[in-house]
Amino acid sequence: MEAALDQIIAELLCTDTARIRQATNELNKAYESPETLPALCRIVVSNRETQIRQFAAVLLNKRLQKLRHWQMVPAEQKESIKTGMLQALVTENEKSVKNSIAMLIGSLVRHEQEKKDSWMADLLNFIYSRCSSEDPKESELGSSIFATLTDCAPDQFVCHMDSISQMFATVLLAAEAKGDLTTPTIVNISMGMASLMPFVTGHITAEQTVLKVLPLIIKMVYAFAQKGDDEQFSIVFDVIDTIAEYVPKLLNNNVKPLVEFCLATASNQQVDESIRVQVVSFLGRIVRIKKKVLVKQKLLEPILGVIFEMMCCETEMEDADEIFLGENTNNPVSAATQTLDLMAINISPEKLIPPLLQLLEPALQNADQLRRRGAFLCIAVIAEGCSEAICSKYMQVMLNIIKGGIVDSSPMVRIAAFFALGQFSEHLQPDISKYASDILPVLFDFLQQLSAELKMGKPEPKHTDRMFYALETYCQNLEENIVPHLPLLMERLFETLEPQNSPHLRVMALSTVSAAALAAKEHLMPYFPKIVEILQVYLVKDCEEDMVELRNEAIDTLASITRVVGKDNFIPLANDTMAYCLMMLSEGPDDPDFRRCIYNLMGALSIVVNESMSTVFPKIMDRIIESVISTDDILPISKASPTPNFPGDTGSEQDIDLDNTDGEDDDEEGGYQVENDFVYEKEEAITTLKDFATNTGAAFAPYLQTSFENVYKVIEHPHDNIRKIAIEALCAFVTALNKLGDGDGVKRASSIIMPKFAHIIRNDDEQTVVIHLLDVLGVMFNDVKHLAVPTQEIADLIFACIKDVLNNKIACQFNEPSGAGDEEDIEDSEFDELLMENAGNLLPQFGKALNPEVFSMYFGRLFQFFLNKLNKAKKNESADQRTFAYGVLAESFQSLGSCIPTYFDTLCPIFIGGVNDPEAKARQNCYFGLGELVLHGEEKSFESFAVILQALSGAIASETNPPALDNICGAVARMIVINHNLVPLAQVLPVFLSNLPLREDVDENDMILKAFEVLYMQARPTILDHLEQILAVIIHSLHKNQMPDQEGKLRAVAFLKEISAQYADKYNNVANSSPEVYNFLQTL
Repeated sequence: MEAALDQIIAELLCTDTARIRQATNELNKAYESPETLPALCRIVVSNRETQIRQFAAVLLNKRLQKLRHWQMVPAEQKESIKTGMLQALVTENEKSVKNSIAMLIGSLVRHEQEKKDSWMADLLNFIYSRCSSEDPKESELGSSIFATLTDCAPDQFVCHMDSISQMFATVLLAAEAKGDLTTPTIVNISMGMASLMPFVTGHITAEQTVLKVLPLIIKMVYAFAQKGDDEQFSIVFDVIDTIAEYVPKLLNNNVKPLVEFCLATASNQQVDESIRVQVVSFLGRIVRIKKKVLVKQKLLEPILGVIFEMMCCETEMEDADEIFLGENTNNPVSAATQTLDLMAINISPEKLIPPLLQLLEPALQNADQLRRRGAFLCIAVIAEGCSEAICSKYMQVMLNIIKGGIVDSSPMVRIAAFFALGQFSEHLQPDISKYASDILPVLFDFLQQLSAELKMGKPEPKHTDRMFYALETYCQNLEENIVPHLPLLMERLFETLEPQNSPHLRVMALSTVSAAALAAKEHLMPYFPKIVEILQVYLVKDCEEDMVELRNEAIDTLASITRVVGKDNFIPLANDTMAYCLMMLSEGPDDPDFRRCIYNLMGALSIVVNESMSTVFPKIMDRIIESVISTDDILPISKASPTPNFPGDTGSEQDIDLDNTDGEDDDEEGGYQVENDFVYEKEEAITTLKDFATNTGAAFAPYLQTSFENVYKVIEHPHDNIRKIAIEALCAFVTALNKLGDGDGVKRASSIIMPKFAHIIRNDDEQTVVIHLLDVLGVMFNDVKHLAVPTQEIADLIFACIKDVLNNKIACQFNEPSGAGDEEDIEDSEFDELLMENAGNLLPQFGKALNPEVFSMYFGRLFQFFLNKLNKAKKNESADQRTFAYGVLAESFQSLGSCIPTYFDTLCPIFIGGVNDPEAKARQNCYFGLGELVLHGEEKSFESFAVILQALSGAIASETNPPALDNICGAVARMIVINHNLVPLAQVLPVFLSNLPLREDVDENDMILKAFEVLYMQARPTILDHLEQILAVIIHSLHKNQMPDQEGKLRAVAFLKEISAQYADKYNNVANSSPEVYNFLQTL
């Protein structure tokens, strides 16, 4: 039998597919003989070649890892295999053979776990006795077997966690007593414990054992850091890493020594660089899960100090973007930069920015360019997490610093300063737009200088990429504020787009044209013909390799322009553009980034051609769906688990690839790499389906179900951007079903996605995903109303999620106690606050999907929460929290509707008191709230009209904040609408009209118009003297396109026509007041 198996193995190891297939058939026949398994066991322990013996062990495992095959083995043979393989594990010297035997034993452990016999107990005793042995070779052997078995079958050791944890502690204590915590035994046993740490939770004795030994674990990793073997350090540090991931509560009393170890190691330049990178990256995790402890124990400043010093190190990367956003984080500068980013996102700006500024101020003045560059990197990476604080306190001073940096004598400093300006432009909107007159001239000067230098034959400066990044992000977010700067900007960009410049430079220039288009919208039209002329050169079927990026950018730029210049302006180009898309999708390159561009352009075209997309869908939908569900974006990463250290290793042979021998039960890979072009293709494919659902009406109806089903499949994708766009698209599909009048379809779809959304809110540990979901869900409730919440169970689910976010009970809030009391005194980060705000804002939007009685039941359960929050915010002088509480309550009044009287007597005095709040946004919400309270409280509010009017009258006399003034006018308008007889119009109207038209909060125009309509129909004599003022207000809101919706515009135009017919002289007086007004009225 052995000879026959030798022949089969030899054939399986050859490279001829036909021979492998034949040998596989022969092996399957051989398994029918009861002699085959013992023969394979004999081959494993024979003196044959290592490769043959390892392959025999692999074949045994592939066969016996299936329970049904193991159950068919006779009992006597089972015992023989178990005993023989365990003995082989002890005596085998070849690492590759030993690993394969251990994998086999792991499979057998899994099968034998349920039985009452003592094999598992014997196996554990075997491991324990050897791990505890005084003989280093014996302890190394036992620990290596433990490491391999826990890697193969960790779940089988779960019920033994208490004794295993005790063994770990015993081995550590013994090693400490001997004065050497860096033995191979420690490495192996640490590897095994890291595999088991996900299962520790709930095993109280095991938790207590690990907790007691944590100081020794920290001492152990410190010893390995000093030893300097980065592979061994990774193995032992994984114990702490897995504790932080799976049982973070165990770290509570050891955060300080753990952080001190990380800081000592990270700051010691004698320590291996990759070890320093690991510990500083781990600090980022500690910041996420233990921020309260860090603040309480005053560890933030020392962490900042070490991180800043690491950011000032030498690095081979010159580009700040590569340091911060690049895939390679395996250097101290990148790791420290990303840890600072996590700190900015998770720590309150009040705690973070002051100590950071103390580090930055001297660094910015330092002669060392590395320290100046480090300072600008810091300014750049805190922009996202500390955006509100920078806008309110530090904007001007930091912009001045950045402006100094972009003219620094050092190229690396200029690059970092441009990067900082780009980050500010991206994350500090809309506040940074106010500084356009300061910032754009500087950037335009750089563009002009670049153009001049290129014409003289000089090379592109090193800061060019970052300069374009800053220019592009700044322009994209300017909106209409870009219009005065367009002539100079476009002139500079057209110079840069000259064909003699490098393709990469033209790519950046086109990307900036795209950004300018998104801001300028139809104001881009004077430049539209020239842009199209330039783009047509690149929109070709075939191009040289160095022009591929330029062609892709040209497609993206055309897509941006298509989205914003207006349907009438683009329609002449629509057919040719669509024909190009169809040709390139079927005949163009098989490249994910190219498909992404084409999808982007087709999504943009749907805005222009709408239902005419119906003829295109049959040609493209299969390919788009294929991109959505493709797994090309999830690239397996080999687990790369380091192999346990076995005594007597003589070098390892390469593992055998069994792909061609048996396709069943292939092990899953240990991780995924999901940052690649296929991810961006998938994201764009989903975005395009969302665009189609939003823009093409009934034409997309036949594809809604298949789009829904396939996007739903990727809603738990490893990449957070895919999860976000999938959530957005699914909500768009439900909204599209609603617009099509398919109520049953909306209910079915909502019944599927709402439980999934609730699961994501509770369990997704990426804050930005949950923030985005709460935001998008609110919009859908607004659009779809009752059909979005088809059952009481779903209503309960959504409410429970809102409540749990408000009470810090979901996964991404990492709600760990600081262990020092006064939990509430720790300020939240801006992202924590945004998460809380979005949950609060979802409450009134959720109410729009319910009837008032049902919503009142839910609102009542959170009513006291918001009152408590308001009282606390008043005591703490927290303006943001007061604004938040007033805002959520005020927005809820519409949904409460007829149930308002239940809460009126409590809320009315609170909102009247709020009109004196020192914070303008809080006052604005109080004015709005009073108006809504009156409007929906109806008769209940009549008794309070006088006191409310008195409060508003006092406020309007002293209020200086424009949006707050607008909301006073909105509140007065609501009072007129609900009962004009209770409003002293003779006194109120002159003041009311003198504060119109509205300044900023133009959504209130709808209510202003309703008040005019009520007065015109029911109290006309009181307004005849003011009719020209009223006409001027309505004309202004129409001319500036400030009516909130189409229905409001139509009502306003009808009102003008009514007055022009009844009071022609007054109408003509206003119409002829200026040529601009006259010309506008002719267009109505």
